[in-house]
Amino acid sequence: MKTITAKIIILLVVFLVSGYAQHKSFTVRVKNPNEFAVKDGYFTLRLESVQDNFIIAEGDNYLPYQITSAESGGICVGVTADFKPNEEKTLVITYDSGLRKAKFKSRTYAELAMKPVDSYYEGKFRGNTFFNVTDIKVPAVHTDHDALFKYEGPGWESEKVGYRFYLDWRNAIDIFGKKKDQLILAGVGVHDTVAQDDSYHSMQEWGMDIFKVGNSLGIGSFGMMVDGKVVMVSKTESIYFEIKENGPLKSEIKTTYFEWNTGKQNFNLESRLSITAGSRMTKNEINISGDPQNIVTGLAKFPGTYFFKGDGKEEWSYIALYGNQTLVSENDKLGIAVFFRKSKLIEFAEDSLSYIVKLKPEKGKIDYYFCAAWEQEQNGIKNLDEFKNYLNETQSLLNNPLIVVRN
Repeated sequence: MKTITAKIIILLVVFLVSGYAQHKSFTVRVKNPNEFAVKDGYFTLRLESVQDNFIIAEGDNYLPYQITSAESGGICVGVTADFKPNEEKTLVITYDSGLRKAKFKSRTYAELAMKPVDSYYEGKFRGNTFFNVTDIKVPAVHTDHDALFKYEGPGWESEKVGYRFYLDWRNAIDIFGKKKDQLILAGVGVHDTVAQDDSYHSMQEWGMDIFKVGNSLGIGSFGMMVDGKVVMVSKTESIYFEIKENGPLKSEIKTTYFEWNTGKQNFNLESRLSITAGSRMTKNEINISGDPQNIVTGLAKFPGTYFFKGDGKEEWSYIALYGNQTLVSENDKLGIAVFFRKSKLIEFAEDSLSYIVKLKPEKGKIDYYFCAAWEQEQNGIKNLDEFKNYLNETQSLLNNPLIVVRN
């Protein structure tokens, strides 16, 4: 009898120790320091490991998360939550080896769809099907309108808006306007295999390509000011493209340009474009070799639009345009903006095509954001006052981001 009792006690101790190991938890506090509500506020947590599955809870509600990247000394996890003005939330992170791996609704998406590289002849890539790739060295023969890529390059999106850039000598960023709050890029342009009369240039159920880029800086495209002129990232030795992250809360694409020839000097440049759930904002993080004097970004000019700048003494500011600047109709309204750090601003400039923000990289690094807000969005921004309010709140959130404190 004593032997049986001893075994039961030992088993109970093992169970309790095992249960303790499986159910480790800690809390963090996250505060919105702003006087306005923040919807889909994105913030990151640092975890020591993800050996076990885990949940992030606010009371009885589980928050969606995404393991975004491994960093020195831990793991970076992106989280989204809604905040009231000045609200502070207490979150409980619980590890449990018995949990299933969490799955959350995809709210961002990035893709690059292309044809086989060996299908090229007579100046075109042939075939009736695009297939998705996660990385690719761009073929040296590739140029504009040769039908290699679906909608001419990579695309990335949240539910609010989609963007693409031309993965060729133009290297400019364009806008997909959305009439519905949903992800749409996987189905866009799948039958446009001859690079002519592409379907997304006319109105679809979901929306359309609403922006005319031409030879301008489009929205947030980048280059360098050389002898008073903007030089785009056009002449390169080679280009390598990668999808680094793909939802549910953040998608990111990375493009590396080798031996970019600016006319006076060659540079290696890396661009990381990312978007988070529920956001119109794309972040561009640039890393460039050497010691460049500047990197420029900006916005395409359109007649009849209203140009304005952010104010205030804090670090982040913006330039913006609002008005009739879409391909939809003469009375269709669109707002576009670029956010930049004032400490990195060299000067504002403009040419016949673009409003220009000239920035100074620090140790080869510079970052900025851009965004678009179309009046035909579902529950979208309908006028200039609403667009200004959106920009000013976004500027405040950049200057006063959500505060994360681990207890």
